[in-house]
Amino acid sequence: MINLLIPIAALAALTLAACQETASKTEKDVAKATEDAAQTVDQAREEASDTMAAADDKVNDAQQTYATTDQAAREKLAGAESDAMDKEAAANFDVAMAEAQGRFNVARERCDALTSVDKAACVSTAEADLGAEKAAATATRDAALVHAEQHQ
Repeated sequence: MINLLIPIAALAALTLAACQETASKTEKDVAKATEDAAQTVDQAREEASDTMAAADDKVNDAQQTYATTDQAAREKLAGAESDAMDKEAAANFDVAMAEAQGRFNVARERCDALTSVDKAACVSTAEADLGAEKAAATATRDAALVHAEQHQ
């Protein structure tokens, strides 16, 4: 009976040892996730910058029109400003979501260095943080959209 348990225990120990990443593998995974997150956030910031620049151009055009005309120009200006505020809110939301996802990806990679309950707790914490960051970004965006709508 004991002779039967020894090979099973050895197999279980080998299986558990194979599930854990090495420190250097985890370090490489974390570095890769960090780099990927930085690239994604940089791209989101570039897109947000382009979107906001285009919206600002519309506001500038509307301001010039406003200077030479009357009520119609004021309405056009208010509409352009409101539209710019909408686009800025959406662009900032995209950046916040990219940043949150990047932080989540890095945290998940760090969790791979852990095992069993510690790994599950780490992943759970990372997922909770991601949910909280997404909720905060959504609330910020929605508040900005309400402000933009009231501006018009």
